[in-house]
Amino acid sequence: MTPPPSGLRWLYVDFNSYFASVEQQEQPRLRGRPVAVVPVDTDFTSAIAASYEAKAYGVRTGTMIRDAKRMCPGLICVPARHDLYVDYHHRALAEIERHIPVTAVCSIDEAACRLMDNEAPADVAIGIARSIKRGLAANVGEYVRCSIGIAPNRYLAKVATDLQKPDGLTLCTLRTCRTGCSD
Repeated sequence: MTPPPSGLRWLYVDFNSYFASVEQQEQPRLRGRPVAVVPVDTDFTSAIAASYEAKAYGVRTGTMIRDAKRMCPGLICVPARHDLYVDYHHRALAEIERHIPVTAVCSIDEAACRLMDNEAPADVAIGIARSIKRGLAANVGEYVRCSIGIAPNRYLAKVATDLQKPDGLTLCTLRTCRTGCSD
């Protein structure tokens, strides 16, 4: 099979601060606030997820909570609810499937989609990505955002998701990467 002229073959979806974003979607009081999702409610554990508001203070996955509270005095620690994250995962995958088939589920917050020849032109692929983002906001929740990468191979598409966060859209060809393809 001859590759499409654009060379694009993959669209990769990576949800941003997934566990913390789901908590912000479910609990309006957490929106816009620094949140750490924790396995147990103690200062002697570490964050398993951090919202972007907490990340602005340097709190990351793996940060000890006692340190995180020093770094970010207003930090809100929320016990993990894995059943809820799995439910959102299924809802998010169903929404992506409304726009393009999911080829591989890479983790609870990542999915890879192979572009067919008619989906491979850059403008078409960007249109699919934008429609996925709109669908997720409308049908899963506006606080459960994702970054999408589009590239010639799955690895580059995954890397592209890291180039613009949160809520990014990046198209990479073998010659260039273009961030900010969102509306």
